[in-house]
Amino acid sequence: MKEKFGRVKRSKLEDICAVLRNVHGASYVELRVYSRSAHSGETSVPGSEGISVPVNVLPDVLQMLERVKEELIRRRLLTSPTHATTMEAGEAVPLQALAPRGRRDSRREPRLSLVVPVGCRLLDDAESKTATGQTEDVSYGGTKVWLTDRFPLFSRVELFMRIGEVNFQARAKIVAAELHPKDARYRHSIQWLGLNPEAKTALLKLTKSLAKVAQSTESSSGQ
Repeated sequence: MKEKFGRVKRSKLEDICAVLRNVHGASYVELRVYSRSAHSGETSVPGSEGISVPVNVLPDVLQMLERVKEELIRRRLLTSPTHATTMEAGEAVPLQALAPRGRRDSRREPRLSLVVPVGCRLLDDAESKTATGQTEDVSYGGTKVWLTDRFPLFSRVELFMRIGEVNFQARAKIVAAELHPKDARYRHSIQWLGLNPEAKTALLKLTKSLAKVAQSTESSSGQ
């Protein structure tokens, strides 16, 4: 049994396709290179290049690729958005997980050190308990936190912390999570989702304040 999920253009002649396969009761996600047919309407032909990943290992592979993506962005090797096309409808769908942030975002959303207590819980699980921990840094785009529990990659969460005199609450998405705990806590990279006006104001004030402190510290150390 196999089911095609989607494809990404590799070149003018080839696509990389994602296929779900079931082999002897075990499920695998296969990434395989397909050669495009020279004639419109004809089925593309699978090539010899490919890799099969057991479904239960896929979250760890995605986490590894997220780290690779961040490193490529840091080296400025990703410079243009990547798009995928669904196999069934042929609609262009942006792959946000692979889209580069580029130099503009790295300047507009600098990571600023911030250590404050934080609480986090899953949005889509009414029985989810709140994991506690502390922030490592923060930006207008997201934050890094250390939590007592490891949340699933790409899960939606609600995060709570106190910024000065303001109780900050926001919805976010887990974009990276460490596999192994350090001091009984897991490090998570979190991306904000749809901040409300109060959260935006509090976060903007915080990042501006932290940026001024950082600049002042750098100026003092340079003298």
